[in-house]
Amino acid sequence: MERFDSLKPQDEVTVTIWGPEGSRLYQSTNTGYHTVKEAIDEALANAALVVKPEDCVFEVTNTNSFVSHTYRFNADGNLVQVI
Repeated sequence: MERFDSLKPQDEVTVTIWGPEGSRLYQSTNTGYHTVKEAIDEALANAALVVKPEDCVFEVTNTNSFVSHTYRFNADGNLVQVI
């Protein structure tokens, strides 16, 4: 069974960044990622946010498999899945 955090470069991945108040700040869809962190890092680089990434929630969807998970950065700066 594959873990969701390992993607294939051909997977179409949508990253939605949600702000502290629950507002959608940015959304992108792209391919070429090997990990969820790569997808989130690229979205952050392109979003030019005025809020800290630690204050955001990241919804990552593999549109090829219709699997979606939500992530946050913890206090140590590590990406963790929100359950």
